[in-house]
Amino acid sequence: MAKKPRHEEHENLERWLVSYADFITLLFAFFVMLYAIASVNTGKFRVLSNAIVAAFTHKKQIRLTHVIIPKDMSTPGKATPQVQSVMIRALELLVQKSSEKGDMKVVQTKEGIVLRIQSRFLFASGHARVRRKAVPVLRKIAALLARTNHEIRVHGYTDNQPIRTSRYPSNWALSTMRAVNVLTRLLEYGSIDPGRMGAAGFGKFRPIASNLTPEGREKNRRVEILIMNREYVPHSSTGPAPSAPPRRTPPSPALPGAPRI
Repeated sequence: MAKKPRHEEHENLERWLVSYADFITLLFAFFVMLYAIASVNTGKFRVLSNAIVAAFTHKKQIRLTHVIIPKDMSTPGKATPQVQSVMIRALELLVQKSSEKGDMKVVQTKEGIVLRIQSRFLFASGHARVRRKAVPVLRKIAALLARTNHEIRVHGYTDNQPIRTSRYPSNWALSTMRAVNVLTRLLEYGSIDPGRMGAAGFGKFRPIASNLTPEGREKNRRVEILIMNREYVPHSSTGPAPSAPPRRTPPSPALPGAPRI
């Protein structure tokens, strides 16, 4: 039986379109990736990375200078999730390296990142003067905060046990003075703009544990350093120029014979 002659297939001249389409797709994905990388605020990562080096190394040749953090273009005035994660990691490293890590904890809230420090580590019972052993930790915290541009709040809390001394007549007074003293140390140890800082005392209110047990009361006696989500924007101190006082018109000389008014 004779074989059927094979028909010669026509050459497909448009197969190059498949490779070209793949190339265009990859090129598009490449530019999308470049855009995503460019949207991350690299300045903040550099600042926080330097802060970690400053806090956990003792090499004197590393000199860190204050860098002005540029505003993020996508969410101006707010910290990006990437920057928040780096900041949390830096604080967690600080806690892990501390010999008193059982008295410190990093918590993320809707307002920002909180470094919670138990009062037993910072102060003697019933006092607001910062202990000497807490100074090295506060120095490291200040070095980290100095290289961010976020608003910072220091909050003091007590348990529900009343205090009545000549210096601290109430838990309000004790918690407020403790917050102020920690804030003062942070300003002293780090080049932090005082306009970014604020302190407040809440006394026995806003507990995080039950005051019915000694363990719960000990947890409630604390100081919290809140690194807020929003960045610090200095308010202009230059106001409108004061208006000049109205010019007083000198009295006209009295005419001879005119009555005096």
